[in-house]
Amino acid sequence: MNTKTVAQSKWGRSRFGGGSAALIITSLLVGLVLSAGGGLLFARLNFPENFVMAALVMMAGLLPVLSVACWALLLDRDTLRGATKNPEISVESQWYDKAAIGVFQDLLLVCGLGGAVFSFLQFQASIGLVLAGVVMVAMVDFAVRYWLIKRAEG
Repeated sequence: MNTKTVAQSKWGRSRFGGGSAALIITSLLVGLVLSAGGGLLFARLNFPENFVMAALVMMAGLLPVLSVACWALLLDRDTLRGATKNPEISVESQWYDKAAIGVFQDLLLVCGLGGAVFSFLQFQASIGLVLAGVVMVAMVDFAVRYWLIKRAEG
């Protein structure tokens, strides 16, 4: 059996090679390029009269989020100190799966019954508002289910 020992660090190493510094610098540079593109597009479409200010504000907001997303995508999990070996088989992952299955079943029931009831009532509503309501119900349902499962099994 060939077992490879991998040096682990606080920030991990990249999938393409190099140390933690290479991973962090690459993540920041890719995040900067993506946030610049997003900021320029946002400013062009929404604020042509204050183009520079809108682009800078959007870039500043997107930079940390996109840099962290790049870091997570480029990270080799085996090199990250304290990372769970198989996160998909953790207890929390099982709780998540159970809660998600329950929410899906609840949404089928709520949307099916709601569609039937509202088709007879001829109720008028904004599609955006209805979809936002369905998402809100799903999020609250998931949070409650996850908490109950965690409490029962934890």
